[in-house]
Amino acid sequence: MTLPNETMVEELGELIRFDYDAIGAYTAAIDDVRESETREFLVRFREDHERHVIDLSAIVRRLGGVPPTKPDLKGFMRRTMTKVAGLGGMKGTLEAMKSNEKVLSERYAYHLSFEWPSEVRETIERSYNDEKRHLAWIEQALTTHSWDKPSGPTASAPPR
Repeated sequence: MTLPNETMVEELGELIRFDYDAIGAYTAAIDDVRESETREFLVRFREDHERHVIDLSAIVRRLGGVPPTKPDLKGFMRRTMTKVAGLGGMKGTLEAMKSNEKVLSERYAYHLSFEWPSEVRETIERSYNDEKRHLAWIEQALTTHSWDKPSGPTASAPPR
C-alpha cells in the first residue's frame, strides 16, 4: 500500500533537509580544498545534492505539501563540523564528507523501504545512486591519497 500523501510529504521533507545539510557541508569543504581536481568533484557532488532538492521539492509540491527551503540545526552542525575537520587538511575534510555521505546514503536506503508511487521511487533511487557514487569516490580518494598525486583522482573516478 502506497504511503498517504501527508506521510510522503514528511518523509520527502526529511530527505530534502538532509540534502540541504549536504549542500552546506560541501560548500564548507569546497571553500577549504585548493587541489583543483578534488575540488571539481566536490562541486559536482554539491550540484547533485542541489538537483535532489529541486527534484524532491517538486514532488512535495505536487503532493500538496510545502518543501523545506533551508537546512535545519543539524545542517548548521554538519557544515561547522566539516569546516573544523578541514583544519586537519584534505584528509580531515574528506573524512568529514565521507561521514556525511554515509548518513545520507543510509537515509536514502531507508526511504527506499517504503511503498512509493513509481515516479517517487525512481527519483529516490536516482538520488541514492548518486550518494553511493559520492561515497565510493571519497573512499577511493582517501585510500589512494589522490590529492598527493599530480594526476589527481580522475583516472579512476566512478562514472557520473
